[in-house]
Amino acid sequence: MVGNRNMDGFTLYELMVTVGIAALVLSFGVPGFQSFIQNNRSATHTNDLVTALHVGRSEATRRGVVVELCASSDGATCSGSNDWSDGWIVRTAAGDLIRSWPERSGGAGVLTANVSRIPFQSRGALAAGAAPQLALRLPNCTGAQGRDIAVNIAGRVSVNRVSC
Repeated sequence: MVGNRNMDGFTLYELMVTVGIAALVLSFGVPGFQSFIQNNRSATHTNDLVTALHVGRSEATRRGVVVELCASSDGATCSGSNDWSDGWIVRTAAGDLIRSWPERSGGAGVLTANVSRIPFQSRGALAAGAAPQLALRLPNCTGAQGRDIAVNIAGRVSVNRVSC
């Protein structure tokens, strides 16, 4: 009975075709996945900053005092810098720490602002006359993965996607 041989496994030709197809699929999928990760990272960093702005504004109205958001490299004091890449804190004008956000992990981007601190009055409006503008740019940023965050004089936050 020569015709009834059982064959287990793959032939070399079948294996090579499978590996070739897998390589082709991965070559199209990996760049798209990297872009997906960059978009999520940018959104996460932006959401953290917007959360901090909302915490600052709500704590100012809840406590009835001036509360400020500022750049911080140690998570306890304001650095006085316009570079917010090392993290930021929310604190009262008297210096009582409310909450801190450390430096972003996982390919942290550059976060710069036109101010070193953002103070909120007890009614939630900005204490300063100028409206702060913050810009987030991730490394290897492509397309519209950058974010511009603005706070108007009333204390409302807006986010815009921008090209890198």
